[in-house]
Parts: sequence; structure tokens; C-alpha cells
Amino acid sequence: MITGGKPLPLMKCLVRDYSREGDRVLDPFLGSGTTLRACKDLGRTGVGIEVDERTAEIAARRLSQEVLAL
Repeated sequence: MITGGKPLPLMKCLVRDYSREGDRVLDPFLGSGTTLRACKDLGRTGVGIEVDERTAEIAARRLSQEVLAL
């Protein structure tokens, strides 16, 4: 079950400040995929680990959406 989650603006800030474009980021607690969404938006590769299959499917659906240029 998803409870809470990490705010996307915070995760974008952390990913941007602690990695470079093209880096690979590991999220061992994937949840709904917020960290990997931030990676995708910022040009990083992300690897996520999630033990709950249903939650992993939610993250996969979320990450399959395209990023639109602003």
C-alpha cells in the first residue's frame, strides 16, 4: 500500500544536487517511483527496487509516461 511518498520537487532537488546528467541513481525503496521520475526528468538513469508487486506496477505505469518539455 502506498502511504505518503516523497515529494517530487524535493527529489528533483536532491537528484540534481547530488548527481550529474548521465549518472545512475539507485532507489532501494522505489514506492510509487518519485525518485526515478526525478531522474527521468533530469536526464539520469534510475534503478529502483520494490518488494510489493502492485506498487512496482504503479511505478512502472507512472514512469512509462513521457516527459514534456516546458
